[in-house]
Amino acid sequence: MKQYWYIITLLCMVLFACQEASKDTKRNDVPGDYFELGEDNIKIFLPVYFQKFSEKEYDELIDIIPNSEERRIERARFNYLKFSKGNIYYFRDIASSTLISVKMMDFVPFSKQESAQLLGLLSSSCSAYADLLNMNCEKLNAGYSGTTLTKVFKAAYKMTDANAIDSFNTMYFISSNYKSFAINIFSNTNKNYNSFIEKIVVK
Repeated sequence: MKQYWYIITLLCMVLFACQEASKDTKRNDVPGDYFELGEDNIKIFLPVYFQKFSEKEYDELIDIIPNSEERRIERARFNYLKFSKGNIYYFRDIASSTLISVKMMDFVPFSKQESAQLLGLLSSSCSAYADLLNMNCEKLNAGYSGTTLTKVFKAAYKMTDANAIDSFNTMYFISSNYKSFAINIFSNTNKNYNSFIEKIVVK
């Protein structure tokens, strides 16, 4: 009888462990597509409804945005990103007007100890960007996560214009495999992209 209960208990433990493993594999099972950042040998994972644009294509897309205020903000945003150092890649969800830019930069290794300095730099960048658009920038949250190979720092901000209309700017600063890059997400909604960031491949 004791042996019988031992076998039952063991089977339950194995079954429970399998269920937990199954949950872990499904936890980051978000629908999306990979996009190659060809010049930098990086694959970024984004929701299925995003499209990739070259700099020229995105420049032309801005000109046909029907709303004049949105067009003004997008033009200022584009110029802000365009004239800085490093390769840049543009992704946009046309339906929700969400823009994601990936900006390459010199390799900057960092740890949790440097998080405060990173937050200061990102907050200064957000404030400068908000001034350019005649908006106010308010920090919502910030956090660090990392392994021996990959470090990620995230900061999320709410931006408010003179008409009290909110938009959101979420920034991820990533260093992995001797490469550093920043992902900026500009959107009308404060969506969490962590599950997509986790799937990025840096070769």
